[in-house]
This record gives sequence, structure tokens and C-alpha cells, in this order.
Amino acid sequence: MPNGSELVRTSSDYFPFIRRGHLNTPVKEAEEVVSSGWKVEVTSRKEREETLRDDAYQFELKLKKFAVLLEHGIEVTMWQMNRNVEFGAESQDDFALKGTQVQLKLHKRGEFLVQAALTFTMKGGYLSNALNRRKVDKSALEPLSVTEILEVQAGCHGCDQHQLPSSSRRSKKEENKHSSQFITLKASPTPIASTRLYFLKFKSRGTRNDLLFGLRGLLAELQVNEGVRISSIQTPQVHNGNITGSPIRSRPGEGKKIEAISALPPNADKIVIPLLEVHKVIDTERRAYDQLLLMMLQGASDLKSSEDDMMALRGTLDIVKSESKAKDKIQTNDSKLIMQLSKKLETLLMDNEDLRDQNENLNNRIVTLEHENLGVYES
Repeated sequence: MPNGSELVRTSSDYFPFIRRGHLNTPVKEAEEVVSSGWKVEVTSRKEREETLRDDAYQFELKLKKFAVLLEHGIEVTMWQMNRNVEFGAESQDDFALKGTQVQLKLHKRGEFLVQAALTFTMKGGYLSNALNRRKVDKSALEPLSVTEILEVQAGCHGCDQHQLPSSSRRSKKEENKHSSQFITLKASPTPIASTRLYFLKFKSRGTRNDLLFGLRGLLAELQVNEGVRISSIQTPQVHNGNITGSPIRSRPGEGKKIEAISALPPNADKIVIPLLEVHKVIDTERRAYDQLLLMMLQGASDLKSSEDDMMALRGTLDIVKSESKAKDKIQTNDSKLIMQLSKKLETLLMDNEDLRDQNENLNNRIVTLEHENLGVYES
């Protein structure tokens, strides 16, 4: 007769334990994820794979801690733009919020992410709040529901970051020079605004990337768990020979008219599958997940290099613009000098003509006087 302790089993006895990192070393979850500041040059494929493995491990840790970090709040600089497009007229951009320091938080109103929202709180001292020096539109600080977020894009899309207005008069011209510190949140339209854009600026690119991937992961979790599902472990249901899609996309009353015919056999609950086959399927799905994760991490490096190239091109463009302005200034000065010289030359030519006329008149006068003198002497 086996003991009670031998009959008790845990989930780890049936399902494989998935571990990242070295196989022979014990895993200790770090309290904080510290990104390496030195760029290591990879010389072999093994080093490259180990680097990608460590990046994947850190990426998963950041995703796990992102929700808690966002609930505590992140300080950002925010612009909120409402764009109205009328038929037969040009689009009008209205900035309800201009370069204001706010604290971005994730506020959960219930158990599901559908009920969560992003809140924006003004940052400032007690004196500035008491004197109400920062007057902003209250509608710009209204919570943004997670279900209203359509896209999360890197950079400043929909508006040039150099042309973003500022709430203070003492703003620097090159304050919004780097587009790698911005992300753009595109929200669903409202009756007042056909397009709503939220521009968030961070102090560093690393913080921007963490929030970019974190928000995208949050929206992906919302879609997978509470929205339109992409895949499922069970066989999809069949409606008269046609495979159905997500139940959320089904029309109202469609389930009453058409009865779902399950594709599973009637005795599916009594079928026993060997545990080794279950492990093989889980390993296959895990390898597919790891492949997608590695592809996505390499895409992040492509984004970084593209932003670096864009910044270099922006710097080259600024140099060319400054050189062009200097040449235009020199050309303007040369044109002014040429105009002045032309006017001076024209004045000199006119004076020369006058002097010639005066010289001829004097010559004629001399000749006349000589003739008069000769006539007097002959007489």
C-alpha cells in the first residue's frame, strides 16, 4: 500500500521545466535587470548565440516586471494632438497639451485588461499647483483606455519632432532633436477629433525601448487573453463544413441559428496520450516561440541602427543647411555690393557724360573767343 506522500503529484512531474541560461548552473532571478554598457564584438557563432540567449532572458524579465513598473508610474514629457479633417478642407492640428511633464501610470479597474487605462498626472511642486501656473486642457489629461490604443510606434509619427510646440517661452531649439527618445500612441477617433496622437518623450533610448516593448506586450496580452485569438491548442469548431473564427468576431444571434459540431471524437475525454508525446509537442511549440523571440530581438537592433542612421542623416542635413545659409548670406551680401557698385558706376558714367558736355562747350567757347580776337586784329 503506497503512502499518501507518494500519491501526491505536482505539475512538474508531468510537464517539462523550462529554464533559460546555462543548464548546469542554478537559476537565481535577479532583482534588477542591468543592461551591459559595453558593446562586445562577437567573433564566433557560439558567442552570438550566447549573447542572444542572455538578451532573451533579460527581455523576458523586463516583460514580467513591466506591469508593476508601469503601475508605479513613469515620468515622461507629453504632447497630445487632435487632428480634424473636414471634407474639402485642410487638416487642422490642435495641441491640447504642449511639452508638459506628466506621470504615466497603468490603472487597473478590475481583473481584466479591458478595464485598465493609462492615466496622466501633472508633475510640479506645491507652489506651482497652488498658483495654477500650468494651465492645460483638462480633457488632455483624461485617462486613455487600453482598448482605445490602436498603435504603438517608435519615433514621432504624424508630426515632425522639431515642430512640436512648447509650453514655455524659454525652450531650446535643439531640445527635441533626437527622434529615438519618442514613441507615438495612436488612439481611436472621437466625434471631436478624427485622429488622436500622444507623443511621449523619454530621457534615454533604453527607457523608451522598455516602454515600447512593454506596451506592445501589454496589447498582445490583451488580444491573446481577452480579444481576437490567433491560435488555440484545441481543434477549431466546424459549422457545416466551414471552420469558424474567433467567437468574439461572430455576429449576434449566429450561435443560435447554427449549431456547432465539434471536430473532436465523442470519447475525447477518455483518450490517453503518452507523456513523452506531450513533451515533444510542448518542446516544438517552445522552439517556435524561441525562434520568434530571437527574430524580434534582432529586429530591435535593426531599429536602433536605423535610428542611428536617421540621426546621422539629420546631422548631415543640419550641416548642409547651415552651409547653405552661410552661402546664401554671402550671396546676399555680394548682390548688395554689386548693386551698390552698379549704382556708383552709373553715377560715374553720368558724371563723365556731363563733364564731356562741359568740355565740348568750353572748347567751343574758346574757339569762338579766338575767332573774335582774330577779327578784331584784322580790322
